[in-house]
Amino acid sequence: MRLSQIKELVKETANGFEWEIFLIRKRNLKISTENGNFEKITTAEDYAVAVRLLKDKRVGFSYTTQVEPSALKKLVSQLKEITLLLKPDEGNVFKTSVDKASVETPFDGEGIKLPIDEKIEKVTSFERNLVKLHPYVTGTRETTFSEVIYEVEFANSFGVEFSYGGTSYSLVTSVLAQSPRGDKTVTWGYKASPYLSDLKWENLAKELVQKAVDTLDPKPMESKTMPVLFHRSAFVQLLEEFSPLFSGESALKKKTPLLGKEGLRVASEDFTLIDDGTLKGGISTHPYDDEGVPQQRTVLIENGTFKSFYHSLFTAVKMGCQPTGNGFRASISSPPKADISNLYLKPGEADFEELLNTEEEVFVVYELMGLHTADPVSGDFSLGATGVVYKNRKKVSAVRGVSVAGNFLSLIKDISRIGNDLEFYSNVGSPSVLVKNITVGGK
Repeated sequence: MRLSQIKELVKETANGFEWEIFLIRKRNLKISTENGNFEKITTAEDYAVAVRLLKDKRVGFSYTTQVEPSALKKLVSQLKEITLLLKPDEGNVFKTSVDKASVETPFDGEGIKLPIDEKIEKVTSFERNLVKLHPYVTGTRETTFSEVIYEVEFANSFGVEFSYGGTSYSLVTSVLAQSPRGDKTVTWGYKASPYLSDLKWENLAKELVQKAVDTLDPKPMESKTMPVLFHRSAFVQLLEEFSPLFSGESALKKKTPLLGKEGLRVASEDFTLIDDGTLKGGISTHPYDDEGVPQQRTVLIENGTFKSFYHSLFTAVKMGCQPTGNGFRASISSPPKADISNLYLKPGEADFEELLNTEEEVFVVYELMGLHTADPVSGDFSLGATGVVYKNRKKVSAVRGVSVAGNFLSLIKDISRIGNDLEFYSNVGSPSVLVKNITVGGK
């Protein structure tokens, strides 16, 4: 069914209710390889529609993958009954006016034209070349390459209507390494982009091999408080995990220590955190969010000063502020909620070597584990860490199985330097970050 047909059906069936339609079509291609050998290819096509109804400040939500008249009519009829039973809330609103968007969704017309056999060759050669980068690398576990071509259409009863199409590519792999002493490591890596060419295959391979080889033959480490240099990929993990601290949802529920701290210093003056739904080449860059609000650039922290939360329509109305274009659906089966678009830490001027040489002794963290145990409400964390200890600019030993503990908001206050090596691994980006002192738990 076309959007115009769905609109007419929903309008007729939802008589007396305001309505909203969100429709998405996807074509998925997935290529799996292992140790330079092709394993399998899978393709799929998805087509689904989500509907929200609004009446007397009550909002109901449902969705279906059966996009045909009888199923949609039944869905809307049942949703009308359910909506009337729900609790009203002043925050339940739909977008009522059409605002001009400032960007378009990135679309890789060249990438989708590349024949499948050439895409398979790119993935298998990536693995073969990766193994050649260092004699200690013994192979890879399954590497998965994905291509998604999607189209989104949106309309509501207030005349807000738009559509856009985009592409996304991702590469997931893990590197196996073994030292002459027999110690083994496995290092995992991920990269996603709207453009096939921006996956930066060679850079990802070099980064993973370096991490795998550097962390071989670890030595025990005494517990201590010391400077910690988070590799950009590790700090991305922290930013993603603690992004709810900046959410209007968290503020509304009083589940963030940042509530009421707008205009106050909450981080190092070098720390500027931005959520930018208009970022050129961003994987979450679109003209509108999933509620019809134009996406925008929102500065969350500027030079250490807390500026703003990011908002959906609901949280903006409830908190008496403007929406920031951050109303997103986790999937077609979820209604929109406040979430990040393209979140990143503004880079500094120092390269990685400068950061490494700033302190006499420093623990370089390559990877964090156990992020599900972190508390996104308080900001507290105690995480497993893998990395390397340097002293007087020389590697002392690899370290595995230690913990780093602290509080995210305290950590960003203790940042001494920020690198210039900003990298997006998906919709979150960060440079490497040097923190003055963190508790590292060893033996």
